Amino acid sequence: MRHFKFTDMRRHKLNWIWIILLGLFVGSCEDYLDRSPDDGLSEDDVYKDYSSLLGFMDRIFQNGDILIFTHGINSYSNTYVTVGNLSDEYASVRDNDPSKFVNAGNWLENASTRFEIGSKSDGANFKSAISRAYTGLRIVNRVISGVDQVKSITDDQRRKLLGQAHFLRAYFYFEIIKRYGGMPIFDQLWGASDDFDFPRKTYQESNAWMQTDLDKAIEYLPISWPDEEHGRPDRVSAMALKAMTQLYAASPLMQNDLNSIENKGYGKDMAAEAARSAQKAINAIESHEYYRLMNHDEYRSIQLMPNSNQYAQPEYLWFLRWHHGNWSAFVRAQWLTQPYDNKTGAEGTPYNAPTQNAVDMYERKGADGNYYPITDPRSGYDAVKTTNPYSDRDPRFTNNILVPGEQWGKNLQGVPYYLTTYSGGYSENFISTNQFTRGSQQTGYMCKKFIWPEASVPLFGEAGFQLYRLVAVYIRVSQVYLDMAEASYEATGDPDAVVTGCTMSARQALNKIRVRAGIGELPDGVDFREAYRRERGVELMFEGHRWYDIRRWMIAEDLFKGEYPIMGVKATPINHSYTADQLKVEKACTYKLTDFTYEYVPVRTAVRTFNKRNYWYPLPMDEVAALDNLQQNPGW
Repeated sequence: MRHFKFTDMRRHKLNWIWIILLGLFVGSCEDYLDRSPDDGLSEDDVYKDYSSLLGFMDRIFQNGDILIFTHGINSYSNTYVTVGNLSDEYASVRDNDPSKFVNAGNWLENASTRFEIGSKSDGANFKSAISRAYTGLRIVNRVISGVDQVKSITDDQRRKLLGQAHFLRAYFYFEIIKRYGGMPIFDQLWGASDDFDFPRKTYQESNAWMQTDLDKAIEYLPISWPDEEHGRPDRVSAMALKAMTQLYAASPLMQNDLNSIENKGYGKDMAAEAARSAQKAINAIESHEYYRLMNHDEYRSIQLMPNSNQYAQPEYLWFLRWHHGNWSAFVRAQWLTQPYDNKTGAEGTPYNAPTQNAVDMYERKGADGNYYPITDPRSGYDAVKTTNPYSDRDPRFTNNILVPGEQWGKNLQGVPYYLTTYSGGYSENFISTNQFTRGSQQTGYMCKKFIWPEASVPLFGEAGFQLYRLVAVYIRVSQVYLDMAEASYEATGDPDAVVTGCTMSARQALNKIRVRAGIGELPDGVDFREAYRRERGVELMFEGHRWYDIRRWMIAEDLFKGEYPIMGVKATPINHSYTADQLKVEKACTYKLTDFTYEYVPVRTAVRTFNKRNYWYPLPMDEVAALDNLQQNPGW
C-alpha cells in the first residue's frame, strides 16, 4: 500500500471558469480560457513556468469534476445509480432513477443531459461522462499545444507534462468513442471563427490516432512516480490502457463502419496487437517494484482500504486518488436499505440490488474438486438449486454478494443482524410500502463488495462509515490478465496458442486470475470464450465494465431478449417458529433463519429494451442538424 498526496495539487490556486462542454464542435465558441474575476490569471500566467502549467493540468485530478468518482451520487447525471444498472448486474430498487430512461431504449427523447448517454451538463452537479471527457480534452490540448511556450522548463519536466497529457487525451477520447463509435480527431485548439464541421472517422481510424497518443505516453512517462505523486498515470498505466483500447478496437462492434451495426466477429490482427500490448504490460507489472496481482488472502482489501492516508493498492494501475468526503450518503444511496440505513428518503430505503443474472455467473465446485459453470452437470448445481444454491460457490461470491438470511453486522450491544430480503421479510415489506420504492421489486440480494458491516448508522453510528474508504479504479492488474486472455484467444482461436511476440497463452492468463480467486485452473470441456467472458464478469463485477463489454461483444440483444430478462430470487423461510407478522417487523432482523426454499423469479420492474441501434449512443439531434458532416449513428 502507499500513503501519499500530490504535493503540487493544492499549491496552484488556478480558479478557472470553464466552459464545461466542447459542445461537439459548435456548442461552445468562447476561448478555452476565461479570465477569472477572482484571480485575474491570463494565458501568460498558465505558461509562466512548469509549476503553473502542471497546476493547470492537475485540475483533472483534484476532485470529481472531470474524472468520474464511480461510487459517487448526484455527480455525473447518475443520481443514485451506476452503469451496472444498465447491464445485467444490478436492478434498481428505486421508483424513479435515471437508468430507467436508458433502459427504456428510446435514447433520443430529451437525451442531451441524461445519465450516461447525454453529452451536455445539466448544472454543476450533473456533468455527464461524455461532457467531462470533452472538458478533459480541452485542458490537455491546451497543455500539448502550449508546452513549448513555458520558459525555463527542463527536458525531464517537459516529458512528464507531455506524457500525462498524451495519456489523458487518449483516455478521454476513448471515453467518447466507446460510446459513440468513431469520431473526428480532437488534436487541436479551436477558436470562435474556426470551422468545426469535420467528418467523423471510423472506429478503426479513431483508434489508430489514439494509439499514437498512447505510444507517446509510454515513451515519455516514468515507470513510476515518487510516493508523494503516486496516482498520476505512469508508463505501466499507459501500457495497460493501450492493451485495453486495442482489445476494444478488436471487438465485434468496432469492426463496423459508420453505416452498419453487424456482428462481424473479432478483428484478429488487432486482437494479436492487443495481446502483444497486454504481454508488455504484464511483463512491466511483474518486474515492477510496487504493482502486483494481490494474493487470495488480500482479496477483500482490493476494494476496501482503511480510512487513513492511504489511497492505493498494488493492484491499481489507473485510478482517481481523490475520494468523496460524504461517505455515508453514497454508501447508503448505492447499497444499503433497512435496517442498515436510518433514512427513509431518496438516499435511504432505495438501493442497487445484484441480480440473479449476476449470481449465476459464479461457478460451483463439483464432486471432483474442480469449479464449473452452474449450467455444467459436473457442478452439481441442479441438485441444490432449490435448497442450498450458494453452497460451494466461487469464493468471490461471498466477497461480492449478500444473500437472504445471511448474517451481516451487529449492533453496539453485540446482537447479530441478518438480511431480511427473503419473501415476507422486513426488508421486502419496508420496500413495498416506502414512497420511493413501493413501485419496485427487490432481487433478494445486496451488494457486499463495497460495504463493510460497520457502515450502518442504526447499528454503529456515523463512526462506522469512517473505517474504510473507496476510490474509483479504472484499470487494475487483474484486468490486464483478462485482456490478455481474450485478445490471445480471439487472435488465434486456440486457448493454448501463443501469439507471436508473447510468452503467455490465453489459458495461462485466465488461470492466473482463477487460481488467485481460489477456483483453480479451467477444467477441460468448458468453452473458452464463455469462460473468459464469465471470468471477466465475476472478477470485475460492479466495477463499471460489464455494460461496455456486452455492447462491444454484441451480446446485449440476447441477454435482454424476452419481456423480463432480469431475474431475482424468492427465498421462502421454512422450519422456523415465527409468524408472518413477526417476520415483517424490524425485530425480524435479529432472527437467525437458516432454512429456505428458493424460486427464481423475473424482476418485472427492471425493464431492458435493447435493439440493434442501442449498441452506439445517438449523437445529439441539434448538433447533427447544425453540421453537414456530422453523421448520425445507424438507427437513430
